Amino acid sequence: MDIPDVVKAIQSRDEALTIVIGNQKGGVGKTTNTYLIAYTLAKMGIHTLVADLDPQANATKTLMLTKSQQEDTVYSIKKTLMVGVQEKDLTDLPVKIMDNLDLIPSYIDFQDFTKYLYQNTNNEYEETHLLEPLFNPLKKKYDVILLDVPPFSIEITRNAVIFSDFALISLQTHDDSLSGAEEYVNTLSKLQQEYQLDIEVIGILPMLHDARNGVDQTIIQSAKDEFGKENVFTNIVTQMARIKRFPINGITDKDRFDKRVLDKYQQVTDELLSRIGLFIDDKEAK
Repeated sequence: MDIPDVVKAIQSRDEALTIVIGNQKGGVGKTTNTYLIAYTLAKMGIHTLVADLDPQANATKTLMLTKSQQEDTVYSIKKTLMVGVQEKDLTDLPVKIMDNLDLIPSYIDFQDFTKYLYQNTNNEYEETHLLEPLFNPLKKKYDVILLDVPPFSIEITRNAVIFSDFALISLQTHDDSLSGAEEYVNTLSKLQQEYQLDIEVIGILPMLHDARNGVDQTIIQSAKDEFGKENVFTNIVTQMARIKRFPINGITDKDRFDKRVLDKYQQVTDELLSRIGLFIDDKEAK
């Protein structure tokens, strides 16, 4: 299935294809991958929602800055994600960032999610399924939902995995990130077995920690040995200074440095869609 056919297949679904982007360790590029893949999908005409489930709200900050690049008005967030969870309604939370790209913004008060979770559930099933019914109405409105989750909250991770179709694992090329990827896959496996989930690991996306360091290639090879060569993206995100500027200025497309980053993420997104196409083909064959 070629990429235009995959796009059509995604757009023709009754509900959004949901992808959680994760790793049990922090600082491995999860948020960067989330908003740049989302931006690229939107540019391809795919109606995309980013749900920022991290109280640090880094995806929110970058995408709201991106919104300010698109228009002159100043936008203030009127209702936080945590309030939406408490009210059991997230449908009025999405903020339009640009054509085909919306955001459910996070805020520092989402750090209270864990406390709220344990105060308002009676068993483990309820603990892991609290967010699912809140996202179901949103799935009817989008083609793709990308979930950015914090590295150290197993409660948020479990809730996100429950209603996701795919998991994309972000791998910064250092030892901690590889061990975090292994822990994340173990978490997925346990949830799959316990709740008979249909979630699949769509792949592991490497991001170079230091392109001049041979350790990077060693980590990538270790990931291929651990998870299988076919499960590691062939496209690797190299170090690019402009990526570090997007959280300061928002995502821009103004010069060759912007275009270098966006061209790389076009390649990454194309590979992501190709991998999704293989799963679609497999399901149709069955």
